[in-house]
Amino acid sequence: MTETAACAYETIYYTLWEAAQRYGEIAQFRVIGKSHDDRMIPMLELGTGEDAVFCLAGLCGPDRRMPSYLMWMVQEYCTAWECGWELEEFYDVRSLLKSWRLCFIPVLNPDGYEIYEKDYIVIRNPIYRQMLRMQETPCVEYCCNARGMDIQRNFPTSYYSRNRIHQQPASENETKALIRVFQEYTGRGLLSFGSAGRKIVYFRQPQSFAVNQKSYRLARHLQQKAGFRMEKYTFDMDKKDISHLSGGGSPERYYAEVCRQPSFRIEVPPVSEEEKDICSMKEYQEIHTLPLEYLFSL
Repeated sequence: MTETAACAYETIYYTLWEAAQRYGEIAQFRVIGKSHDDRMIPMLELGTGEDAVFCLAGLCGPDRRMPSYLMWMVQEYCTAWECGWELEEFYDVRSLLKSWRLCFIPVLNPDGYEIYEKDYIVIRNPIYRQMLRMQETPCVEYCCNARGMDIQRNFPTSYYSRNRIHQQPASENETKALIRVFQEYTGRGLLSFGSAGRKIVYFRQPQSFAVNQKSYRLARHLQQKAGFRMEKYTFDMDKKDISHLSGGGSPERYYAEVCRQPSFRIEVPPVSEEEKDICSMKEYQEIHTLPLEYLFSL
C-alpha cells in the first residue's frame, strides 16, 4: 500500500487511547484540554525519561496528512519497542524511550479538523455555527477553530499582532492547553509538523547564542535525515515587516522565545485539493524517524 485516506478525528483519538492500553509500560494517554465546541484534545506520551520532546500537528483543518503521520509514528514506535526492533537498523527505540519522553499531539484543533471533513454543521454550538457560516469561507479552506480564531497566530510572542478589536493572545482553549503542557514538562524541543514546503525551519532566539547554535546543529541533523532544505526564522523578520505574520504568534515562536528551547517547523509540500485527503507512505517514510533522530542528536 502506497496511499491511504487521512484518518478521522475519532480514529486518531481512539488509536492513541488504545496504544496506551496495550503498551502501558511506556505509553500514557491524557486529554490536555477541550476545544470551544467541547472536543477533547488528546496527547500520548511515549517513553519513561524525565525530559520531553513535543511532536505537534493539526493546527488547522486543511492540514490533513500530518495528524495521520503522527498517529502512524506512535504505532510504529510502539511496535518497535514491543519487538525490540531497531528502526532503519539504527535507532534503538527501547533505549531512546527509556531515556526520553515523546509527547505526541496530532490534532490541536479538532474543531477545524472536523469542519473540513463534515462541514460547519458539525459545530454543536449554534452561535458559533451561524457565525462561521456567515463568513462564507468554504469548509475545505477553513483554517481556524470553532470561534473563528487562527490557532497558529494566537500565542503570546513579542510580535503578536491583533486582527480584531477584542482579540487577545492565548484567548483560545486550544492555545491555553498547549501552553499548559509546555509548562508542565521539562521540555527539550518542539517539532511542529505542517504543510507548506519541503523544509526544516528552525526558530532563533534573541540574545541566546548558545541555544541558537544548538538549534542550528539539530536542524542540520534533521535536514540531512529527511533530505529537506533548511531555513532560519529569526525574530528580526517581524521587526522589518510587522504585517508579516508567518511565525508571529505561532507555537514555534512561543516555544523558542518563552521556553527558550530548540523549536522547529517540519514542512512537507502542499498538495492540490483533490489530493489533500491522501496520505503517501513515501512521504511518511521521509519523516517517520525525525523524532528519533532528534533524540539521538541530543
